[in-house]
Amino acid sequence: MVKGGLISIREAFHSLTPMEQQAARFILDHPELAVQCSIQKLAEQAAVSKATLIRLSQSLKYKGFKELKIGIASDVAIEQKDPNVYQQFQVKGSTSDLLESISNNNIKSIKDTLSVLDAEAVEQAINTLFRARKIALFGIESSSVVADDFRHKAVRLGLWCEPGYSEDAQTIIAANLTAEDAVLAISYTGQTQTVLEAMELARQNGAKLISLTQFGVNPIAQFAEINLFSSTVEKDFRNGAMASRIAQLNVIDILYVGLVDRNYDVHIEALERTKKAVHHARTRKSN
Repeated sequence: MVKGGLISIREAFHSLTPMEQQAARFILDHPELAVQCSIQKLAEQAAVSKATLIRLSQSLKYKGFKELKIGIASDVAIEQKDPNVYQQFQVKGSTSDLLESISNNNIKSIKDTLSVLDAEAVEQAINTLFRARKIALFGIESSSVVADDFRHKAVRLGLWCEPGYSEDAQTIIAANLTAEDAVLAISYTGQTQTVLEAMELARQNGAKLISLTQFGVNPIAQFAEINLFSSTVEKDFRNGAMASRIAQLNVIDILYVGLVDRNYDVHIEALERTKKAVHHARTRKSN
């Protein structure tokens, strides 16, 4: 993943160690200098050690500082062409400002997610979900909306999904999982305790664990075997909740299309059957 250097730093900043944060803050303030400097020179400028820069790179899931520099350079080039940033929602602002700010935030959240979403992890997640006997979906409150979107799509393909949107439901589902099953755990923060506890029980039963969380170090991502990340960098919490949901729904769409592609003819036939069945049911009710 040689991209998204600046975005990765912003996303993971609060999960970094104090010294890593010091280096990260310097890079965010001087991205062009970070690209031009050697690791030794940058360490001196940021008043940290070379080892700190290496650890920072690894915390951001890069192989080393050289790869992080390439990612930063990529972001610098992109931001020079497209300087759009997250926009605050203005109270009592105009409707045109509302259209611009919300739409811009959603678009940027999706673009930033592409920088922290690893293609190899997506491939592994699709394969795991496709091979699973049963897919358990864990998500609380707003995350349950994202999970339920996946459930609706997967059921139309004929896949067996068990949704757990409460603590009791998650525990019951996790207790009955096997090594043939998979869990898709969705959490905006990656810190939802009830989801983490259900994942622990699912792992004891051999189920494979997939997480969809914000980028960075968080308990759910650390516990899962496959990590899918979305962007969450917004100034305003209300905008954050909206833009992050859109970004996660985009990841769900990616998983869905990937699943369709794994067995295209069979899945297209299943989609047609469900489409006809729903149409028939609605027609019957209206008559």
